[in-house]
Amino acid sequence: MATKERRTDRGRRLARLALATIGEEFREARLAAGLTQRQVADAVGISHTELSRIERGLAVWVAYETLVTIASILGLDLPLRAFPAGGPVRDRAQLNLLAKFRATLPAGLTWRTEVPLRIERDLRAWDAVVGGPGWNLPVDAETRLRDVQLLARREALKLRDDGTETMVLLVADTRNNRQVLRLAKPDLIADFPLPGRAALSMLASGQRPTGSAIVVL
Repeated sequence: MATKERRTDRGRRLARLALATIGEEFREARLAAGLTQRQVADAVGISHTELSRIERGLAVWVAYETLVTIASILGLDLPLRAFPAGGPVRDRAQLNLLAKFRATLPAGLTWRTEVPLRIERDLRAWDAVVGGPGWNLPVDAETRLRDVQLLARREALKLRDDGTETMVLLVADTRNNRQVLRLAKPDLIADFPLPGRAALSMLASGQRPTGSAIVVL
């Protein structure tokens, strides 16, 4: 019987795969630019043998800063983002917020939690998805707002990658969150054009909201 892969083993395996992929992309970009390994290595400040190991995915010790510098020299961007993996840790406040939102929905709508994006091997998931006749609406919940620009970019990427146009961002009704939303309103209006009350009203009547909305509960 197969045993469940340990998280440490999974992390090391994914790291090796990532390094191999990055190394191959570096090699292709370097050749396309007509550069030798020595030229790139000298610009980065490493040996050409070290660059060779990186291109072959063998430099498991390489610093992220070194990878980003190589990418920059080759005209590439090497972003680093973190996504929830497996069963995320939910605090009681977030669970209560989701339950509060669900209580506003009519009985005819479906409710699913922790719904993965529709991309094979993508580890991201929606906190919940509301379903009606012929439509689904993803929902993410935030109990404390911090960097709203980063949050908006994250949600926009999830919508794009999931092939979805509309979502609800649930926000806990706290003094901090209302202040953050008030200050960030000009930056958020393009991504969340539908007022929260309008979204709740449409859902209450069994309809899918016509645009993404921030709902404060």
